[in-house]
Amino acid sequence: MSQVLIADKIDQKVLDSFKKKSFVFDYKPEITPEDLLGIISKYQGLMVRSRTKVTKEMIEAGKNLRVIGRVGSGLDNIDTDSAGKNKIKIVNAPGANANAVAEITIASILSLLRLLEKGHSSMRTGLWLKKELKGQELQGKVVGIVGYGNIGKIVKRILDAFGAKTLIFSRRKKTASLNKLFQTADIVTIHLSLNAQTEKLINKKYLSLMKPSAYLVNFSRGKVVDEKDLYNILSEKKIKGAALDVYWHEPLEDMSPWRKLDNVLLTPHIGASTGEALTLATKQVIEQIIKILSGK
Repeated sequence: MSQVLIADKIDQKVLDSFKKKSFVFDYKPEITPEDLLGIISKYQGLMVRSRTKVTKEMIEAGKNLRVIGRVGSGLDNIDTDSAGKNKIKIVNAPGANANAVAEITIASILSLLRLLEKGHSSMRTGLWLKKELKGQELQGKVVGIVGYGNIGKIVKRILDAFGAKTLIFSRRKKTASLNKLFQTADIVTIHLSLNAQTEKLINKKYLSLMKPSAYLVNFSRGKVVDEKDLYNILSEKKIKGAALDVYWHEPLEDMSPWRKLDNVLLTPHIGASTGEALTLATKQVIEQIIKILSGK
């Protein structure tokens, strides 16, 4: 009988539908790293989201592990090199959250352009800033899409419907160089996975090319952007603003200087956090784990 440990919150309704006599799914969504390390040796499968860090130490302690499932797309919280050396397969659900992330990306762009956060907070404090809050339309804007995988393609499709113009830079598709994209775009939205090639890819070299009226949006991974360079650019008001859902250190510290910038829209890494995305990702990963542990 194969045992699979689920170390983060997933869609339990989906899990219940996969009950099989030859599999035991042990659901411990709040387990600590220390406790996980102590029991991982008895499991053949491990399922995580972004909370649990699957380190080299964790993998080596998992003497019976045959597969690690990431309920989502990014694998940056899993030591993939160690998994490979120990002949442990890794599966994920790269397209399951694409629609969720694409939609919140567009929502954040619209919020930046229409000053929605300032409009909402000012109303809460008793103000009526009708004359002051003159926004902009997305139609006709040039949007640079950096990264053109599942999410980037949906973002472009939605932007096309709004009448925006798009520039694309990715490994497989380029309609502009990075220099041209950052120089030209009114909005730059980032949809890259994090790896050795993309870490700090977006740094002062490119950020300094942006127009003073431009916005940066990042719903990918914090470390894709050089955090210090972006903070300096924003604090010095060299660009209009940014929308950020991901950070170098998560959760964002209570007293983080990012919380004090008045030209940044901040969200707590909720890009993929929809019920629909979690249901689909849970289903896809469980199906793959069952196939691998069944020898298929």
